[in-house]
Amino acid sequence: MEQQLEDLYRFPNIINTLQVIGCHFGLKPPGWHYPRHHHHLFELLYCVEGEVAHEINRDRVTMQAGDWLLIKSGVRHQSSNTTQADYGFFNVHFDLDDPEIRSLLSQAPYRLIRHKEAEQSKLRFYVGELEGVMQRNHTDAEPSSLRFEDKLLLQSYTLLIIHVVLQLFREHGSSRGQGTAAEKDPSLFTADIAHMIEEKLALGLCEEATVAGIAKEMNLSRSQCSKLFSKVYGLSPRQYVSQQKLKLAKELLVTTHLPMTDIAEKLGFHSASHFSRQFRRWTGQSPSEFKPRHHSTN
Repeated sequence: MEQQLEDLYRFPNIINTLQVIGCHFGLKPPGWHYPRHHHHLFELLYCVEGEVAHEINRDRVTMQAGDWLLIKSGVRHQSSNTTQADYGFFNVHFDLDDPEIRSLLSQAPYRLIRHKEAEQSKLRFYVGELEGVMQRNHTDAEPSSLRFEDKLLLQSYTLLIIHVVLQLFREHGSSRGQGTAAEKDPSLFTADIAHMIEEKLALGLCEEATVAGIAKEMNLSRSQCSKLFSKVYGLSPRQYVSQQKLKLAKELLVTTHLPMTDIAEKLGFHSASHFSRQFRRWTGQSPSEFKPRHHSTN
């Protein structure tokens, strides 16, 4: 008698987006200086050789070979090689649209992982693999000329590096390598309020829940509402809504056969054309280009 097999494990649907910008290895001579600036993405730095001094807000952070540094999006900083040796580094700017991961990444203006802690992980191995991918494709061509297999490897190793970095943060807490003026983790009150705002935004995603309306409901000013949310999640409520709408749009396009008018209505857009224009702004593709094409076979 045949026994009917049942699913033993089932994973949730995952349609999150990783954005990788400016991923590269570099070498800077003595006296090199990069002026004060900030990014709209998270910045992750690995000191391969030499030494570099960063000024982050009012803190001075010195990285030596083997150290890692995560800088939160929007934090102003500058960098200098004040030694007599070259400074070699790996650098990547990235963003993820998963609220929980963003919340973990945004808990402080910067986080420093010293060589001793990093060496107990696979970080150096993953960087070596990633460097191998880049060396195979090292030409004068643009990075967009990477083979699709190597693009997948680039994203995979970047995600693995982020995964290990978050693990190390969790294991070693916020007491090491933070700098004297670095902000502490958001208070429980701040986190609770931010989570309540996030819940109301998620529930009202398709009804265009406004920050002003939520702020009024919670007896907060609009600016307080936005500030508390941004402190915990690392992005504004409006950016959060856009990311969640994009995530839901991708899921509906991939997993359903709903017409564009129905998808637009579910997402709170006035029309299918309005949804199509916004989706193209988000992804560079129209919804019909993004949607998988199913070919029938005889």
